[in-house]
Amino acid sequence: MPENAAIETLLAKQAIQETLYRYCRALDRLDRDLLQGLFADDAHIDYGNIYQGDAGGFVDVAIDFQGSMRDTQHCVSNILIEVDGGRASAESYVYAHHVLQQGDELMELVIGARYLDRFERIDGNWLISQRTEVLDWARMLPIPERWYEENSELPKGERGRGDLSYRYL
Repeated sequence: MPENAAIETLLAKQAIQETLYRYCRALDRLDRDLLQGLFADDAHIDYGNIYQGDAGGFVDVAIDFQGSMRDTQHCVSNILIEVDGGRASAESYVYAHHVLQQGDELMELVIGARYLDRFERIDGNWLISQRTEVLDWARMLPIPERWYEENSELPKGERGRGDLSYRYL
Protein backbone atom coordinates (compact mmCIF):
# COMPACT_ATOMS: atom_id res chain seq x y z
CA MET A 1 0.00 0.00 0.00
CA PRO A 2 1.48 3.40 -0.95
CA GLU A 3 2.33 5.66 1.98
CA ASN A 4 -0.39 8.22 1.15
CA ALA A 5 -3.02 5.48 0.97
CA ALA A 6 -1.86 4.05 4.32
CA ILE A 7 -2.08 7.49 5.92
CA GLU A 8 -5.58 8.04 4.48
CA THR A 9 -6.66 4.65 5.87
CA LEU A 10 -5.28 5.50 9.30
CA LEU A 11 -7.04 8.88 9.27
CA ALA A 12 -10.30 7.19 8.27
CA LYS A 13 -9.97 4.63 11.06
CA GLN A 14 -9.31 7.36 13.62
CA ALA A 15 -12.33 9.35 12.46
CA ILE A 16 -14.53 6.23 12.63
CA GLN A 17 -13.30 5.47 16.16
CA GLU A 18 -14.19 9.02 17.19
CA THR A 19 -17.69 8.54 15.73
CA LEU A 20 -18.04 5.44 17.92
CA TYR A 21 -16.82 7.33 20.98
CA ARG A 22 -19.22 10.20 20.28
CA TYR A 23 -22.05 7.68 20.02
CA CYS A 24 -21.30 6.53 23.58
CA ARG A 25 -21.02 10.11 24.78
CA ALA A 26 -24.34 11.02 23.17
CA LEU A 27 -26.10 8.14 24.93
CA ASP A 28 -24.56 8.83 28.33
CA ARG A 29 -25.10 12.60 28.20
CA LEU A 30 -28.55 12.23 26.55
CA ASP A 31 -27.36 14.53 23.77
CA ARG A 32 -30.00 14.10 21.05
CA ASP A 33 -28.33 16.48 18.58
CA LEU A 34 -24.95 14.77 18.88
CA LEU A 35 -26.56 11.34 18.46
CA GLN A 36 -28.58 12.37 15.40
CA GLY A 37 -25.50 13.87 13.75
CA LEU A 38 -23.65 10.53 13.81
CA PHE A 39 -25.97 8.84 11.31
CA ALA A 40 -26.36 9.14 7.56
CA ASP A 41 -29.79 10.46 6.57
CA ASP A 42 -30.85 7.07 5.20
CA ALA A 43 -29.22 4.94 7.93
CA HIS A 44 -30.88 1.69 8.98
CA ILE A 45 -30.70 0.55 12.60
CA ASP A 46 -31.36 -3.00 13.89
CA TYR A 47 -31.56 -3.52 17.65
CA GLY A 48 -33.82 -6.56 17.34
CA ASN A 49 -37.13 -6.24 19.16
CA ILE A 50 -36.03 -2.94 20.77
CA TYR A 51 -35.92 -1.06 17.46
CA GLN A 52 -35.64 -1.63 13.72
CA GLY A 53 -35.91 1.27 11.33
CA ASP A 54 -34.42 4.62 10.40
CA ALA A 55 -32.00 6.70 12.46
CA GLY A 56 -34.52 9.42 13.33
CA GLY A 57 -36.84 6.97 15.07
CA PHE A 58 -33.89 5.24 16.70
CA VAL A 59 -32.63 8.47 18.23
CA ASP A 60 -36.02 8.99 19.89
CA VAL A 61 -36.11 5.42 21.24
CA ALA A 62 -32.48 5.52 22.42
CA ILE A 63 -32.80 8.85 24.23
CA ASP A 64 -36.06 7.76 25.89
CA PHE A 65 -34.60 4.40 26.95
CA GLN A 66 -31.32 5.82 28.24
CA GLY A 67 -33.17 8.72 29.88
CA SER A 68 -35.23 6.27 31.94
CA MET A 69 -32.00 5.24 33.72
CA ARG A 70 -30.48 7.06 36.68
CA ASP A 71 -27.14 6.91 34.91
CA THR A 72 -25.32 5.00 32.19
CA GLN A 73 -21.82 4.48 30.91
CA HIS A 74 -21.04 2.97 27.51
CA CYS A 75 -17.48 1.95 26.62
CA VAL A 76 -16.33 0.64 23.24
CA SER A 77 -13.20 -1.42 22.68
CA ASN A 78 -11.73 -4.11 20.41
CA ILE A 79 -12.59 -1.94 17.43
CA LEU A 80 -11.82 -3.58 14.10
CA ILE A 81 -12.29 -1.42 11.00
CA GLU A 82 -11.94 -2.22 7.32
CA VAL A 83 -11.85 0.81 5.02
CA ASP A 84 -12.72 0.64 1.34
CA GLY A 85 -12.55 4.12 -0.19
CA GLY A 86 -15.48 6.16 1.13
CA ARG A 87 -17.05 3.17 2.88
CA ALA A 88 -16.03 1.12 5.88
CA SER A 89 -17.19 -1.75 8.07
CA ALA A 90 -16.51 -2.12 11.77
CA GLU A 91 -17.05 -4.42 14.71
CA SER A 92 -16.82 -2.86 18.18
CA TYR A 93 -17.29 -4.45 21.56
CA VAL A 94 -19.48 -2.43 23.90
CA TYR A 95 -19.71 -2.69 27.66
CA ALA A 96 -22.82 -0.83 28.77
CA HIS A 97 -23.51 -0.13 32.44
CA HIS A 98 -26.95 1.15 33.49
CA VAL A 99 -28.38 2.02 36.90
CA LEU A 100 -32.16 2.06 37.17
CA GLN A 101 -34.88 2.15 39.80
CA GLN A 102 -37.25 -0.83 40.00
CA GLY A 103 -39.81 -0.15 42.67
CA ASP A 104 -37.86 0.53 45.87
CA GLU A 105 -34.75 -1.21 44.60
CA LEU A 106 -31.79 0.22 42.71
CA MET A 107 -30.69 -2.19 39.97
CA GLU A 108 -27.60 -2.55 37.82
CA LEU A 109 -28.05 -3.67 34.21
CA VAL A 110 -24.72 -4.58 32.62
CA ILE A 111 -24.61 -5.55 28.96
CA GLY A 112 -21.82 -7.00 26.84
CA ALA A 113 -22.59 -6.53 23.17
CA ARG A 114 -21.07 -5.69 19.81
CA TYR A 115 -21.88 -2.98 17.29
CA LEU A 116 -21.68 -4.19 13.70
CA ASP A 117 -21.54 -1.05 11.58
CA ARG A 118 -21.27 0.20 8.06
CA PHE A 119 -19.93 3.72 7.63
CA GLU A 120 -19.98 6.16 4.75
CA ARG A 121 -17.85 9.26 4.32
CA ILE A 122 -20.36 12.04 3.65
CA ASP A 123 -19.15 15.63 3.25
CA GLY A 124 -15.87 14.62 4.89
CA ASN A 125 -17.52 12.99 7.95
CA TRP A 126 -17.65 9.27 8.67
CA LEU A 127 -21.29 8.52 9.50
CA ILE A 128 -23.05 5.31 10.49
CA SER A 129 -25.14 4.09 7.55
CA GLN A 130 -26.12 0.74 9.04
CA ARG A 131 -25.93 -0.61 12.58
CA THR A 132 -26.80 -3.94 14.14
CA GLU A 133 -26.29 -4.51 17.85
CA VAL A 134 -25.49 -8.11 18.79
CA LEU A 135 -26.13 -8.99 22.44
CA ASP A 136 -23.47 -11.33 23.81
CA TRP A 137 -24.52 -11.35 27.47
CA ALA A 138 -26.40 -9.30 30.08
CA ARG A 139 -26.90 -9.26 33.84
CA MET A 140 -29.43 -7.47 36.05
CA LEU A 141 -28.38 -7.31 39.70
CA PRO A 142 -29.54 -5.38 42.77
CA ILE A 143 -27.22 -2.69 44.12
CA PRO A 144 -27.18 -3.09 47.90
CA GLU A 145 -24.56 -0.49 48.80
CA ARG A 146 -24.88 3.29 48.42
CA TRP A 147 -21.25 4.35 48.05
CA TYR A 148 -22.07 6.69 45.16
CA GLU A 149 -24.78 8.48 47.13
CA GLU A 150 -22.70 8.61 50.31
CA ASN A 151 -19.79 10.40 48.61
CA SER A 152 -21.51 13.62 47.67
CA GLU A 153 -18.28 15.66 47.90
CA LEU A 154 -17.03 14.14 44.61
CA PRO A 155 -17.91 15.85 41.31
CA LYS A 156 -20.70 13.81 39.71
CA GLY A 157 -21.58 13.29 36.08
CA GLU A 158 -24.84 14.71 34.79
CA ARG A 159 -27.21 13.53 32.10
CA GLY A 160 -27.34 16.37 29.59
CA ARG A 161 -25.34 19.43 28.62
CA GLY A 162 -24.91 20.47 32.25
CA ASP A 163 -22.22 17.79 32.54
CA LEU A 164 -18.78 19.16 33.37
CA SER A 165 -17.31 17.65 30.18
CA TYR A 166 -19.13 20.23 28.02
CA ARG A 167 -16.85 22.89 29.51
CA TYR A 168 -13.85 21.00 28.13
CA LEU A 169 -15.04 19.64 24.77
